[in-house]
Amino acid sequence: MRAAGAQYTLPVVLFHADQRLLSGFNLCGVSLNMELKRVLFLQPQPCIRALKYARALKRASRGKIRIIFGHLYHTLNYLYGHGDEVFDKLKRIKTDDLDGGIKRLAEKHRPQIIHSHNAPDFLTVAAIEAVGGVIPIIHDCHEALSMRRTKYYATEDDSKILVEYPRQEKVANEGSDGRVYVSEGMKKYIQRRYNVNPERDMVFINYVSESVVPRRFKEKLSANDDETHIVYVGTVTSRIEGDHYDLREIFKSIADHRLHVHIYVSRFGLEDKAYQELADRNRFIHHHGHLDQRTLLHEMTQYDYGWAGFNVTKKNERHMEVALPNKVIEYIACGLPVLAFPHKTIKEFVEEYKVGLIFNDLDEMVNQTGNREHVKRIRKNVLDSQHEFTMKQNIGKVIDFYQDLCVPA
Repeated sequence: MRAAGAQYTLPVVLFHADQRLLSGFNLCGVSLNMELKRVLFLQPQPCIRALKYARALKRASRGKIRIIFGHLYHTLNYLYGHGDEVFDKLKRIKTDDLDGGIKRLAEKHRPQIIHSHNAPDFLTVAAIEAVGGVIPIIHDCHEALSMRRTKYYATEDDSKILVEYPRQEKVANEGSDGRVYVSEGMKKYIQRRYNVNPERDMVFINYVSESVVPRRFKEKLSANDDETHIVYVGTVTSRIEGDHYDLREIFKSIADHRLHVHIYVSRFGLEDKAYQELADRNRFIHHHGHLDQRTLLHEMTQYDYGWAGFNVTKKNERHMEVALPNKVIEYIACGLPVLAFPHKTIKEFVEEYKVGLIFNDLDEMVNQTGNREHVKRIRKNVLDSQHEFTMKQNIGKVIDFYQDLCVPA
């Protein structure tokens, strides 16, 4: 088996690195222009980003690409109410036999490439151990856990696991054959920290699925009450001290400025009752629970802005600087200017495309939203960009990346 971090200039070198590993896979030569037919996704917990990839790949190939999903925990249907139907098969891997489970999936479904999504990174590590040198492995870095000072799994991470995260991150990045990053900042961080081949790296942000982009907008709430309505979608927590998703004080401060905050949480966020309690006590805070994505994005069009600011905390400062969350692109797809503190990657994206307002504090935010001519120009830019940041427009980059690495059908 090849050593973690080994670099290869052409796939033909990679797949002849160890002839012992070729038995049972019937590999005989490599063509860079081969037709892509079979992909294996891996992820501890299937997520929306992986689902969006799959939808776009299916559409671009007219259903000819088979996608198998190996995972450990809940299905997409359980978490989001949909998504399982996009994949040809979802297979749960046993936590006590990761290498064996991945090897059996590879032998049965014969993928030409493995696309392993973090976080954490242990499934990529297991894939490298199981089939590294036989099937090319792409590591999709949604998040770099070495940047965190808080737990990833709030109730399960112990000190021993936290020590493992940096080691697993190093093996996953250095041992994979190619890497995909959610932002330019994430790519720069990994390239500085680890021995990776930058020619095998690609940035692919959290584009939205074309199918969920609203075709019609709801009437703005502000048209009836002449008040400002801000929406927040995604993760919230009150349970992890110093977490960047502990947004309670921010929401209370926005409400103190007499601006409305509308909260739509992930399914797991329903377990955190602190935000419902906030809404119960404050007429400017509204807790709407969880909605499936298509319904959610249509619902979001009735608001004026989308909130993307983190709780600024020293514990996860490095992570906040490189993050470009799904919600940023979803807001744009719904015609909503983005509101955020000057987190580096979000700030650079918003300012490059002129799709939102960046401010240091909420007083500054109120002043900016009061500049009607400036806001009008921002809204026009957002509407003009509504379909620019979709998977449909950008999935060809991923297919080209696959084609440069994958083994023959």
